[in-house]
Amino acid sequence: MDAGGLKPNTWQKFERLSSAWNRAKLGFEDAPHGDTEGEPGVVANPRRRARTPLTESQVDAIRTARANGESVVSISRQFGVHRMTVWTHTKDLL
Repeated sequence: MDAGGLKPNTWQKFERLSSAWNRAKLGFEDAPHGDTEGEPGVVANPRRRARTPLTESQVDAIRTARANGESVVSISRQFGVHRMTVWTHTKDLL
């Protein structure tokens, strides 16, 4: 099948939907086993932090570091969180 001028992301979505549609037509019991080409696998070591809340001691450490003049970016790198998370916890200190 031709991409028909679609953008790459749109084409990938189309292929996933088409694959899901074909599997549904076959029935989930009749789906070929072992044919996992193109399907995402299990992520053993995620690259980004899970969305777990910060502990109170971490929030206190972030606030202390920001009050001492440390930059938001350096604090975010130190704690492995997004800079907006640091800003959210320290915006009342300004």
